[in-house]
Amino acid sequence: MKVKTLVTISICLLLTTGCWDQNLMKNAILIQTITFDRTDEDKFLFGISIPDIYSNSLTTGQETIASNSQTLSTIANTPREGRMKLNTEIPGNLDASKNKLILFGEQFAKGDIYPSLDVIWRDPRSSMSAKLAVVKGAAVDILNIKPKLESSISQNILNLIQSTETNTIIPDETIQTLASEMLDLGEDIALPLLKIGHNGTTIDVEGIALFNDRKLTGTLSQGESTLFLLLNNKRGKYARFTKNINNNKSKMTNFISLNVDNMRRKLNVSVDKDGNVFVNLNLHLELAVEEFPIGNVPKKLNQLNEELSKSFTSEAGEVIHKLQEANCDAFGIGRRLIAFHHGAWLKKDKASYFKNVKFESKVEVEIVQYGIVK
Repeated sequence: MKVKTLVTISICLLLTTGCWDQNLMKNAILIQTITFDRTDEDKFLFGISIPDIYSNSLTTGQETIASNSQTLSTIANTPREGRMKLNTEIPGNLDASKNKLILFGEQFAKGDIYPSLDVIWRDPRSSMSAKLAVVKGAAVDILNIKPKLESSISQNILNLIQSTETNTIIPDETIQTLASEMLDLGEDIALPLLKIGHNGTTIDVEGIALFNDRKLTGTLSQGESTLFLLLNNKRGKYARFTKNINNNKSKMTNFISLNVDNMRRKLNVSVDKDGNVFVNLNLHLELAVEEFPIGNVPKKLNQLNEELSKSFTSEAGEVIHKLQEANCDAFGIGRRLIAFHHGAWLKKDKASYFKNVKFESKVEVEIVQYGIVK
């Protein structure tokens, strides 16, 4: 009887034993943003933004809690060492499980960004939904801006990135989606490009940062970014343009504002007997007129379709030229060569194949809506 009782007690103790590997939230200091920079002395600067919780008493005697942000940074050899150093400056344990953003300074991004992300992919508690961006200048400086609409600078930047993704200005990229693209020999990455504007008081979306071999090699402006994303078949909910149709910027009536209502993209890759790669890239845009100050769209419909098609085709050529200049295969032409022309791919110089691709691009515009009904 005593033996049975002892066995029962032992089983109960095993079943009720708590987890030995606990991460108590009461001891955690949640990281909201991580920054990577290179100093003028060519040293690695690691920065973070964490919540700064404080309370104020109102005249009614009630207590309100407000959330602000605090920025910490340190010189280190690796991101893990940087986090260990910063952990000695705060009363708690830094926790990246709720991290929202990973920001690369411009100088840092010109080197290989992969090693800095290694610790994030290895840590099972890292947030795989964190957004990424490149910042003109130093990334850590952007965390010191006092946002007007959000109490947290991290949430302010996140909202900005999400809204511009919706408007097809920057690509929708997270730390999870980045991994496969970065390790793919036949594709290069493109990340949002931010800058500090209005005398250091605002954060602006500059466009897109282009990468080759995990290094920053070029940029696209905001207008070019939207067209690039359409050419790459990555349209958000909206994709708006304002175009000059008379080559005269002095009058409001010379402009038309449009939104992409629907689109079709065709990309064909072929290789000739000499191994030369040819790409036919055709984009058909069905547009809705959102603003045309001069009025009477139906009367000018054919003329507008023709002029806009010519304008978009010309700009598409410029966008492709910039991609090739930066040697950024964001279209994934190399991936198509690997899949469908593997013999030709094996003979290619992997470092420069994209620069030698012969592109033939065409954008066809069709205005399908110019009033409140189609």
